[in-house]
Amino acid sequence: MSGHSHTLVLAVLVALTSVLCYATSAVLQQRTASRQTAGGVLLVLRLAREPRWLLAVAATVGGALLHVGALALGPLTIVQPLGVLTLVFALPLGARLAGRVVTPGEWRAAAAVVLGLAAVLSVTPHRAPLLRLTPATLVAAGTVVTALVVVLVVIGGRLRGSGGLVVRAAAAATCYGFASGMARTAITGAGSMLVAGVMATVGAAAGLGLAQLAYRDGGLGAPLATVTLVDPLVAVLIGVVLLGEPIGLTPLRLTLGVGGVLLTSIGIWALTRVPPQARSVPARR
Repeated sequence: MSGHSHTLVLAVLVALTSVLCYATSAVLQQRTASRQTAGGVLLVLRLAREPRWLLAVAATVGGALLHVGALALGPLTIVQPLGVLTLVFALPLGARLAGRVVTPGEWRAAAAVVLGLAAVLSVTPHRAPLLRLTPATLVAAGTVVTALVVVLVVIGGRLRGSGGLVVRAAAAATCYGFASGMARTAITGAGSMLVAGVMATVGAAAGLGLAQLAYRDGGLGAPLATVTLVDPLVAVLIGVVLLGEPIGLTPLRLTLGVGGVLLTSIGIWALTRVPPQARSVPARR
């Protein structure tokens, strides 16, 4: 195995450890946020007094540091799609805390996610060119993403039921994906470390705040499924469009990639269809 292959394997292992931290954080966030009725900044202020939520934030910070380490070792288009496994890791953990067992159907759905992800990873690039982006380019990218997030937040606020929480989760995922792209930009020297670092920090913080609104109203399944699906898509888009990470689209690779996306989407959709009696419902005060 070449030195490059060893580095890529290490990047995947570090990324998987990061995903485990994120899964733990998501479960703790959902169980704490679901007890709240406030919204906006007040929601975050109330959550900040909850030890369990602070532990979730600590897990998020740990996951973020590991994620940055993985991005330093491997391309964004390899590291970021592994985030889909957050839902798979959170499944048994959430069930354990809720005092129930994971059903065979849930395990089959989780297997579909894993197999689909493997197919997607088979078409992503294993090498990434080093580009140099100007601060103006980074600011322009940040402006576009900010506008998109604002639109999603407005739409999510007007929709009722599951539609609203899914759109809010998508807004959070867009922030997370952008933060990953900026982190990759900063640590590889592809752009100003200061500008990209600030954008990565702001994006991650905004994503964390928006995610609480989705977890408060929608349980763990649908919001987390939305985040784990949209987050890597946004990050990969940034990797390809902004950072120039290539994807070779031969007919076979295209078929594998499309099939993988479909299988992963089916698995994630199935995981959101947990029967009411089997849902993770935290005890309320």
